[in-house]
Amino acid sequence: MKTILIANRKGGVGKTTTAINLSCVIAKEYRVLLIDLDTQSHLQYGFGFKKRFAKGIHQSLKEKSLDGAICHSGFENLDFIPADINFDVSALPNKKSRLLKLLKEDDIDKKYDFCIIDTPPTSDILIFNALIASDYLLVPMQTEYLGLVGVLQFLKMFYENASKLRTNFKFLGV
Repeated sequence: MKTILIANRKGGVGKTTTAINLSCVIAKEYRVLLIDLDTQSHLQYGFGFKKRFAKGIHQSLKEKSLDGAICHSGFENLDFIPADINFDVSALPNKKSRLLKLLKEDDIDKKYDFCIIDTPPTSDILIFNALIASDYLLVPMQTEYLGLVGVLQFLKMFYENASKLRTNFKFLGV
C-alpha cells in the first residue's frame, strides 16, 4: 500500500478538498483508504455524512485497534476512517509509530492499494504519526502570502524531522 500524506501548517488551504478529490480519482482504478486526522472532521462532510460516527481514527489510535472504524464512502473502492470532533489530542500517548502499526494490523496495508491521510494544520503527535506512516508528501497551498508562510513553516519542520523519522520518504510537491 502506498501512503500519501496531505499536510500544511496553514489551515484553509485545501488539504481536505485535495485529499477527497485525489482519493476519488485514484479509487477509479485502485482500492483507497482515506484517513481524517483533523479533529475538525470535515472529510466526512465531503462525502455527505453529517452524523457522528461511533469510532474514528483518534479513538483507534488511543485503543490501538481499527475495529469498527473503517466506513464506506458511498464510492466504489473508497473507504474512510473519520475523525472525532471531540477528541483531545493531548489524550494520545507520545508514540510516533502508532498509526503505522494500525495500518499493518489485520493486513489493512494489503486490503488497499493507496492510503491518503488528511491532517490538521498543526505540528503535534498526529503529524509525526502521519509522517512515519506515509511514503509520499503533498502540500496544498493557496496562492497568497500566508499560504506561502504555512508551506515554508511546514517544510522546515518536515526536513528537520522527516530524516529522523522516515528515510525513504518522497516529496511529491506543493
